Amino acid sequence: MARRRDDDDDDDRISDRPRSGGRRDDDDEGDLPRRRRRRRDEDDDDYDDERPRRRRGGEMGPLDGMYRDTNIVVLVLFALCCNGIAFILSLIAVVTAKDPTAKSNATVCMIVAIVVTVLGVGGRIALMMSAPGGFR
Repeated sequence: MARRRDDDDDDDRISDRPRSGGRRDDDDEGDLPRRRRRRRDEDDDDYDDERPRRRRGGEMGPLDGMYRDTNIVVLVLFALCCNGIAFILSLIAVVTAKDPTAKSNATVCMIVAIVVTVLGVGGRIALMMSAPGGFR
């Protein structure tokens, strides 16, 4: 039969200490006041060199960040799977983008979306023409 939690042999010992081992007891010698915890925004100075700097304000269009920072393979897959919305977003990005990398990635995505749309429409027309009744 499995032992229950309150069947432990340590029941005879009662401890006044808190369960967490990280705190000191009140009777420790040389107690120091607790350090003030640093707020998250105070830590920002530590990481300034590691984070890429983003341009703020009116220097970028609304979709510059997405098309600049996303891998081109992901953008092509986006255009293959969702060619309608990819075409619309890419057109907006090409018109409003100020970053040359974002503009070129948006152009590639838009071209792939156009090619997939044309192939889809052409395949539909060819399928209708090859039907037994033909295209009426």
